Amino acid sequence: MGRKMSSAARSKQQEIDDNFEFFRQKLPDLLKDHRNRYVLLRDKKIVGIYDTVRDAQTTAENFYKDGLYSIQQVTDVAIDLGYFSHAVCVG
Repeated sequence: MGRKMSSAARSKQQEIDDNFEFFRQKLPDLLKDHRNRYVLLRDKKIVGIYDTVRDAQTTAENFYKDGLYSIQQVTDVAIDLGYFSHAVCVG
């Protein structure tokens, strides 16, 4: 059972890493029209762009029950939020 969990954790980390690299490549274009918005990514694709992190997170939780997604804010510098890129405080 421990191996399945480790494999799942690696899968999530791989998804986040792949999405981050994709996001970095797309960032210059995203900055033109979406500065300071939030991008929801899955499978190295942009699946949504939102005004708030809460909207992006709610959508992700509703559609991607497996947790394989990431959320990045469109800013001048891409910041790798790592494994917890979609576990942010929206308080």
